[in-house]
Amino acid sequence: MSLLYCPHCGGEMGLHNDRTGGRCPSCRLVVGAGRARQAPQAEVRSGGFMASAARREEAEPIAAADAFVALRALAAEVGCAVERLRMTDYDKAIRSGTAGPSVAQILATFDTWKVARAAAGAHRVRGTSAEEPRAVAQA
Repeated sequence: MSLLYCPHCGGEMGLHNDRTGGRCPSCRLVVGAGRARQAPQAEVRSGGFMASAARREEAEPIAAADAFVALRALAAEVGCAVERLRMTDYDKAIRSGTAGPSVAQILATFDTWKVARAAAGAHRVRGTSAEEPRAVAQA
């Protein structure tokens, strides 16, 4: 019996036998035999847990144009359309030293990651104003 960690959220699963698996108490994922981690991995975080943690930070909103630039630059670096950029990829890049606003700042500006991606894509395609990101995303 050893202390195991969830491969999905990185949460502590408690003392379990890795050969039988178990259920994560934080995300409720059923972890199959041999799938649990022996040590927590900081980079293993789901988007939902990341968004919740970012909202708890209560970051100040940033200019929408700054967020658009950061999202488009990182999407180009990753090699995907800005509308397909995952929050986990963005957070990992920012934590590894790429310059740009934090996930918390983007969520403070746009409320959700989906709205931020849609607004950045619409701003690029239509050339709309960066002053009203929520209106662009709802159009």
